[in-house]
Amino acid sequence: MPMDDAAYATALAQELLGQALDQLCVGVSDLQLRFSHATVSLWSTIGVSTGNDAVVEPDSLSGVALLLPLLNGEVTAADIDPSGELTISLGDATIWCGSDPDYESWSYDGREGQKVVCTPGGDLAIWGAAR
Repeated sequence: MPMDDAAYATALAQELLGQALDQLCVGVSDLQLRFSHATVSLWSTIGVSTGNDAVVEPDSLSGVALLLPLLNGEVTAADIDPSGELTISLGDATIWCGSDPDYESWSYDGREGQKVVCTPGGDLAIWGAAR
């Protein structure tokens, strides 16, 4: 993936900075992190670091248990790297979701219609704000 795509996607995701994690919504093979003005959907294996690293399925009980204490926490960092990995930090905790070789692994939906989807293999599909 071109470096510009990752940089542009990261710039869009910077909207998360300072937003609170308001809701966790769990579906079948889907977990949504709902922030004050944006939503991140996770469909692939995620990592959660709260002192110890854990790799879990986003819709599993162990995954939700690791994320529950992060509710109401403010986003302190958001990054999308050239491999398609999304990283979100809330205080001392970090959530990350890498790319999947066969499936879409995550998406970011911003306040004004911006959208980033990590497609199979780590490429990014990016839509700017709706006008």
